[in-house]
Amino acid sequence: SSVTYKKIDYSVILDDETTFCISNNEDKIGTIRNLKHLFEEEGFHMIPFENASKAMNNKKTFGETSLNKDLEKAFNIKNIDKVFVIILDYSYSNDGLDTYYKDFKYSIVNLNNGKSIGWGFTYAAELSPKRNNLKKVVKKIKQKLLN
Repeated sequence: SSVTYKKIDYSVILDDETTFCISNNEDKIGTIRNLKHLFEEEGFHMIPFENASKAMNNKKTFGETSLNKDLEKAFNIKNIDKVFVIILDYSYSNDGLDTYYKDFKYSIVNLNNGKSIGWGFTYAAELSPKRNNLKKVVKKIKQKLLN
């Protein structure tokens, strides 16, 4: 038997109907708040993870599309079928003057089916202060979704 691999069309993911959220809780240095702001600057529609989670728990798969429209309005979701979560795994250190990320990994998961649609990582983050590094991560993710 042969195995078929479906190529992911990332350009379909990042459009004006897509909603994103970040699953991680905020840390002491404001990583999630800063990332959310940077994603919004790059044109991502961001909502709190709690909102996305509640909407998905109440979503109707068949019929009752009016309920799904109500969920979209209530939780600020553009299209309930196009909601993605960004999951982060990172560590950082502080040298007294600035905070530096030591490593930064991410994966992007479709909340409708639980499938990962992309991942990446960056090291050598000790070279730049946190905000510059977060900007690089956001641009990397956007580039991956557009190509």
